Amino acid sequence: MKRITEKQSRHSLTTQVVLWVVGFVSMLFVAALFIMFHHARNSIYQEAMEKARQTLRTTELRIDNTLNEVETATRSWHWTIEKRLNRPEIMDSLCQQLLRENPHIQSCTLAFEPGVYPQYGIYYEVYAHRNPADSTQIEVTVNGGKQLYTREKWYFIPLHQEKPIWIDPYIDVEHGETSIITSYGMPLHNKEGELVGVLSAHISMKWFADLVLSLRPFPNSHASVMGTDGRLIIHPDSTLEEHEAFFNKAFNEPTSEGHLAAISMKTGHVGHSEIHMDGKQDFIFYHPFENAGWSVAIVCPESDIFSSYNSLLRYTIIISLSGLLLLALFCFFITHRQLKPLQRLVDEAHRMADGQMDEPVKKSNRTDEVGYVQNTFRQMQLSIGQHIAQITHLTDVLSQRNEDLKMAYEQAREADRMKDAVILNMSDRMEQSVKVIHTTIADFRQHATEMNAKEFRQMADKIKEHTDMTTALLDNLLDIADKKRGRRL
Repeated sequence: MKRITEKQSRHSLTTQVVLWVVGFVSMLFVAALFIMFHHARNSIYQEAMEKARQTLRTTELRIDNTLNEVETATRSWHWTIEKRLNRPEIMDSLCQQLLRENPHIQSCTLAFEPGVYPQYGIYYEVYAHRNPADSTQIEVTVNGGKQLYTREKWYFIPLHQEKPIWIDPYIDVEHGETSIITSYGMPLHNKEGELVGVLSAHISMKWFADLVLSLRPFPNSHASVMGTDGRLIIHPDSTLEEHEAFFNKAFNEPTSEGHLAAISMKTGHVGHSEIHMDGKQDFIFYHPFENAGWSVAIVCPESDIFSSYNSLLRYTIIISLSGLLLLALFCFFITHRQLKPLQRLVDEAHRMADGQMDEPVKKSNRTDEVGYVQNTFRQMQLSIGQHIAQITHLTDVLSQRNEDLKMAYEQAREADRMKDAVILNMSDRMEQSVKVIHTTIADFRQHATEMNAKEFRQMADKIKEHTDMTTALLDNLLDIADKKRGRRL
């Protein structure tokens, strides 16, 4: 288990270096990307705002130009018609001429107050329209009181307001055809200044709706037009319910999110707002038509506006993570390769700890700190090996000398034992000789009077023999004692 821990600690340096490098680079990346994408988001936001506003402005100019042409033509012919109110028989030709000179106008109507021209009945209306099959062919219908027109929007609104005005789009079912049109009406006055009728120029809303619905500055954006009464007059069929529900709530609840946008559109202001519609975050851009008083709006999902930003963010994150992963692998490879000699040194240290000193680490040709450490470690191994060899030699010498001393000590002890035995033997022999001498002298004293000369000589020889023996033994003992004292000295 200890060995595993050491291996883990050996790799921890590489892991730490990789983590520090990748962590530091990651912080730099995050800081740089945060600053870059913050400015990029603002730039994309401003660009998207400008793109939507420019689209609205361009469309508004195109539609206003068409509406201006209609207004200009209607005003021009309005003056002509007022000058010729005393000639009702030419009103049909005047309507035809109005349509021939103005291709944007689909039809026009001259309607007069009841009783203005009694010779034509109570109601007198001249209606000129283009042939659906051939727009160059103009057909004229004169209503001689057969149809009541005074309740039509295109008639009573200009008449009652007594000013030129655009009428919000409505469904026209006259003359057997059903179409959505809008009208520009102008009240007619006689020489006395009395209201006598209305000149109304009608244009089809099809081209208008096609133009508005084609506004797609972003893939999933859609446009709509709000009339002067706050109702949607042009809208995609797929979003009608959501839009109507949103604007109804916006008009009826002053605290709702879209209230300001709805009021601004209805009152003809220019601007944009952030709204939530159908559970999604959207931006609504609105711009009024100066002539008609309507407002065109483009609803753009936030995801569309920031789609390029989100795509760039995703790609950048993927590339950054891939780069950090490659950097981590590269750092791990380089660090592992650069620190591999240190791992060998750790292995050699384990071998030294196990007592294996026979093979030193290889000499390194690197000139950096790692090479210096490896070569220094090699020198340390060689120095330790030399010292161990010297210590081993001295240990062998000391062991041999200890064996010799031990042998000499045993020999000395054996010699001492032998000397002690010899001394004991000599002492016993001296004691026997002294006893013999003592016995002989005692016998001599006891039997001296009874002994002859021969017995005296035998007894004297015996005493002399044992005395010499005792003296010789005593000399030997003295020699042994002198040798011991000299050896001790």
